[in-house]
Amino acid sequence: MQDARKFSEAMLSPQSTNRQRYLRQLALSVLCWSGVIALEASQVFAADASLVRSMPVLHYIIWPVFNWFVMVLLTPLIFQLGERYPVVGPNWSRHIFYPHAIACAGCLFVQGRARGLAGWLYTRHHELPASPSALTSEWFEIRGIVCVFAYVAIVVAAGLFQRREQSRQREVHKAHVEASVASADLERLRIQIQPHFLFNTLQAAITLVQQDPQAAEDVLLRLSELLRVALDEMEANEIPLSRELEILDLYVGIQRRRFGDRLAVEVHADAAVLNYSVPPLILQPLVENAIHHGIGKRKGQDCIEIFARQQGNDLQIEVWNRNSIVEEQSAPQGRRGVGLRNTRARLEHSYGPGASLIFRSLAPGGAVAIIVIPVNPTRQVRSNLASGAVA
Repeated sequence: MQDARKFSEAMLSPQSTNRQRYLRQLALSVLCWSGVIALEASQVFAADASLVRSMPVLHYIIWPVFNWFVMVLLTPLIFQLGERYPVVGPNWSRHIFYPHAIACAGCLFVQGRARGLAGWLYTRHHELPASPSALTSEWFEIRGIVCVFAYVAIVVAAGLFQRREQSRQREVHKAHVEASVASADLERLRIQIQPHFLFNTLQAAITLVQQDPQAAEDVLLRLSELLRVALDEMEANEIPLSRELEILDLYVGIQRRRFGDRLAVEVHADAAVLNYSVPPLILQPLVENAIHHGIGKRKGQDCIEIFARQQGNDLQIEVWNRNSIVEEQSAPQGRRGVGLRNTRARLEHSYGPGASLIFRSLAPGGAVAIIVIPVNPTRQVRSNLASGAVA
């Protein structure tokens, strides 16, 4: 059934020249009217059989062909006329008389006269040949109303197809517009992320300038490498999770220079998910937030743990810090960090409602940020960068 629908849509598709379209629709017309001709031939044969009379088999086929062969040729033109002047929709009444009533009358006249002429040519050598006018009148009396119904059915089908095609084109246009808007939004988020990321990392370097100039120099060198890598990767919408973890390690190296042995970062990623795709720099804001609300506000040591695994049909990445507090949910919208807002917005734009960023409190203390990304095998990046679990 679906194959037949696709076949008919291909035949009726407007994406072709007028000649190509007519020939395609003519093929569909021949197919449909062949059914009508076969049905009429079988009915006449059955009627003759019930009366115990018969004609040559060829007669049962030729006369139905005479009855409808002009309509077979005209059907594609009627269909196109129905698309141009639809009788389905708000302005249907304007097209009833012109052009459809006139065109329908023309089809009746041409088909009737053609049947009369063809029948006369076929029987003119018989003992009792029928006149063209008599054959034409007979056709009008028996099949004229059928021809009117056929014309109406073709025109209505054309109007419905035209409305469906217009609806499909509107949906395609809407999808293109939404994709363009989403692409523009993602580009805006990228523009926001890079200065925000640079500013926060430079702040870390500034705090070290007076305390440990050598460490500050090392931080700036790492920052230079990190920015080079980040700018390269930010051109892509997605990168392998293994690559994202490598970029994150550069950032963590800068923070280790700042906090020394007080800060530990552990990554536990299942080997099966390392080739899954994620937006670039999606983890850095979460780790930065964990550091800011953990060791950045408290003395002593701190350990941030990152877990990556597949949960059902989702890729789940968790950033744990048992020394931080969930402040993101309770803070007013305008005061939340730009990095976290952009992270949530990027997930929404890239993956839709199936993706999320969740913050939860841990007992007896701490917080966890959870990224959920729907797993789509076609988006998995086949990368040679990852061959095992990251620990």
